Amino acid sequence: MCAALSAALTPAHSQIAPKPAATTEEVTNLSPFVVTEGTETGYSGQQTLVGSRSAKSLIEIPANITIINKEVLDDLNATVVSQAVRFGVSGVTQNTTISDDFNIRGFRTEQAMRNGVTKNANRTNPMYDVTRIEVIKGPAAMMLGNNSFLGGAVNLVSYQPTSTRSTEAQVTLGEKNYLRGSANTSGPLIDHSDVKINYRFTVGGLRGDREKEVEMLEQKFIGGAFSVYFGSTSSLLVNAYYFRDNSRLYYNDFIDLTSTVNAQINQYSTKSFSPSQRKNNLWDDEDSYIDLQFLTKLSENGNARFYYSGSSIREHRRHVRSIAVAADNYTVSRQDIPFFIEKVNHNLQLDYLHHLQMSGFGLDTTVGVDGATTYSQQQQSVNTPPTIDSRNPDWTADAAFFGQRQPGAGLPHQTDTVNRPLLMSYYFQENLSLLKDRVVLVGGLRWFNPGGTSLNNVTRVVTDRNKKHFKVHKYGIVVKILPTLSAYYTDAQNIFVQTGFADRFVAGDQLGAPAGNQEGKLQEFGIKANHKLSETVTIYGTLAHYDMALTNIKTNGILPSGNPGQIISAQDTSKGWELDYGTRLSYTSGHADLIVTYSDGTSATAANPSLQAVDFAPKKYSVILKNTWSTGPAKGLMLGGAVMDQSAKRNITYMVDYPLTASVFASYSFNKRWSAQFNIDNLTNKRYLVAVVTPGLAATSDPMATRLTVRFRW
Repeated sequence: MCAALSAALTPAHSQIAPKPAATTEEVTNLSPFVVTEGTETGYSGQQTLVGSRSAKSLIEIPANITIINKEVLDDLNATVVSQAVRFGVSGVTQNTTISDDFNIRGFRTEQAMRNGVTKNANRTNPMYDVTRIEVIKGPAAMMLGNNSFLGGAVNLVSYQPTSTRSTEAQVTLGEKNYLRGSANTSGPLIDHSDVKINYRFTVGGLRGDREKEVEMLEQKFIGGAFSVYFGSTSSLLVNAYYFRDNSRLYYNDFIDLTSTVNAQINQYSTKSFSPSQRKNNLWDDEDSYIDLQFLTKLSENGNARFYYSGSSIREHRRHVRSIAVAADNYTVSRQDIPFFIEKVNHNLQLDYLHHLQMSGFGLDTTVGVDGATTYSQQQQSVNTPPTIDSRNPDWTADAAFFGQRQPGAGLPHQTDTVNRPLLMSYYFQENLSLLKDRVVLVGGLRWFNPGGTSLNNVTRVVTDRNKKHFKVHKYGIVVKILPTLSAYYTDAQNIFVQTGFADRFVAGDQLGAPAGNQEGKLQEFGIKANHKLSETVTIYGTLAHYDMALTNIKTNGILPSGNPGQIISAQDTSKGWELDYGTRLSYTSGHADLIVTYSDGTSATAANPSLQAVDFAPKKYSVILKNTWSTGPAKGLMLGGAVMDQSAKRNITYMVDYPLTASVFASYSFNKRWSAQFNIDNLTNKRYLVAVVTPGLAATSDPMATRLTVRFRW
């Protein structure tokens, strides 16, 4: 069900390439590289490729991984990733409202992944063809082949083609002319004994106004996939899409200067306040993506996998934003920022999995190599339009300002840089299973070889990127107490290469020791379950304790001279408990589904151990609960709701506190094909701050939104 993911942890103990099968479902199910939806019941998703490039049950992987499956996404009517992770997973909080930027266990994760590979995006990723979201917690360099994920990673998984014809179309209506539509259809193209080909085709779009005049929604999406099965030994899966997002969303609010500790929305930063007029802003974003996976059986116990992904984003933008608030608490300074970004990524992966079964133990060996190359160019200018009085904005002066040529808008850009980073890595991993697979020992190492150049197109200076090699590891043990209950321990690591020196006597003297590599460290233990208590009650989930750190932090401190300078301090830390728990209760006339998440942790920064990490919320809980009637007078009815609350987080110099957030949803299904669903998000209509960059640059939550969705399946 999902395209193969990047690097790995726990290969399957006895999964080998498929034997001849009557249908493509059987071929798919027998492949060690493919997850099947047949393992899902209700809100429970229990199989993943994360933690291994082969399909594994969550209770067999020594890592905390949460799956938010399609049923959860549908019930929440989640059109952006943040709507799902808000309720569906512990320890993850939202950093912004305009991109997939999250804080996981006190460490920032700025980019989401798609089908296991990092996907560049300056905006939120499209969700039209996403069937599940997987959240991997902790340093993931060994697992994912990408060294940037310290707190964890968020992976979006595409729909896979099916061998049975299936179509789902839906239309959603809401306030402010909100209209969103999408359709997914899949089925067989060729079904011969030696070659089978399936397809999937997806279209989608969105339009809508917003309360702020400067904001709007506009999206167009087209995507597809096909899978080819060559007999019973090889297969090819290809996914692709083109996405155009001209929505105009940004940090369009500012805070009250009289609130010096806890940030509050300024009284003049109303729901209708805009820092500029829509006509003076430009948003034009193109996003294209393709991945392909070739799987083949090389021997009775050996399987190979080749994976490629390519992505491109091109964004032309000119946004006018607030940046500072004057002492009078209502005069707003602004910036006019024209820029152009182009990023092109190519990723290659090659893996070989081998299983050796001996009397008393099984040994799974995985070896592989990953390569990634990126071309990115950014041209940007920062201009200064006139200030505005937020109490009664007067745009008269803007006409003269925007009527003239400005840097980046008629005149050359002020900055123009080109980066060409390269990253090669290779790894091996051994899994030793003992006592009839009741105990699994895991050990893996990955070596990274970075390189590339940076070019300043203004000065024409070329700079070599850091080429220092480094190694990371992930070790773990899984003990199956019962076939449906396991305990695990893991030790994982990321490495971040640093350059430069610490000061010794005076600031900038470079007489101190070279800055040592930063090491992202994790030790974690937990208990996992996917257990059927009775014929009517099933429980699943993870209870985990983690202890994380990032060492060798460059920060400002006091030198021996008594003056401030750059020093190397010990470490940023984060530790705590997490609970992700789900249950399904079946009864005579239907069933109930429940997800409860809770996280409780502490964090500290190297610069000031008394301060918690930026954007880290020490406590967070969420609940999703629904009841579905399958018989009786209420047959076809579903009622549910979700609630989330988290403690205050530190946003640089301010504390930002979210209020309790609640959503409700209800649907009615009839004729086995039609359904109508009603969602109300932000039920209390509480307007709160999500992020504060500067006093004049803040992001707030969406207001209460009411949506009606009609779905048709056949």
